Amino acid sequence: MARDPAGYPYGSLVTVAIDDVGRPLFLLSTLAEHTGNLLARPDASALLTEPLGTHDQPLALGRVTILGPCTAVPESEKAIVREAFLAQQPSAAYYVDFSDFAFYRLEPTALRYVGGFGRMSWVTADEYRVAEPDPLMAASTGILTHMNDDHADAVLAYARALAGIADASAATMTAVDRYGFELAATTPSGPRSARLAFDEPVSTSDEVRRAMVALVKRARAST
Repeated sequence: MARDPAGYPYGSLVTVAIDDVGRPLFLLSTLAEHTGNLLARPDASALLTEPLGTHDQPLALGRVTILGPCTAVPESEKAIVREAFLAQQPSAAYYVDFSDFAFYRLEPTALRYVGGFGRMSWVTADEYRVAEPDPLMAASTGILTHMNDDHADAVLAYARALAGIADASAATMTAVDRYGFELAATTPSGPRSARLAFDEPVSTSDEVRRAMVALVKRARAST
């Protein structure tokens, strides 16, 4: 919240890391306006989004706003926070020890999740704390590239036969996770998006491959 003009939200672009229990970490300079604002009033929020990747519609990307107090990390925890931050933001190494910089941590009290057009909900801090990272996170880019480059016909079949977009002329797989995947389709009336679920959760690239094969067989059998 801005000090001047008082009471207005103050947005700022900063690098962020996430600790082992999902709390956002920041390395901030006392010279920055946002740091002065936090010291005066710790109420804050952080917006994190999926990378644009294969998607050409930023508003269809998943994103989450994490709200809560953001305060300086105690000296006793600085070493472990420093290690976690630099592991995710290695370019900060050249200024991490400058005297005007310090670590801050946002303690989540509520989260607003948006999974794309028309998919949104509030998430409690307790629900967030027990959530697990998606096991396909590291492999997802490779899976999407492979499907879109080598199996475009299958992706189009998913859109037409399984997602109900019968007039799709092209389709791109834009996201994949343990539960399913997202599609962006081109139609005569404009772009359409959809999500398809796997029959059961998957956790490896090989399991994804088998699930995709089963779905494409289903899609082709229905046409």
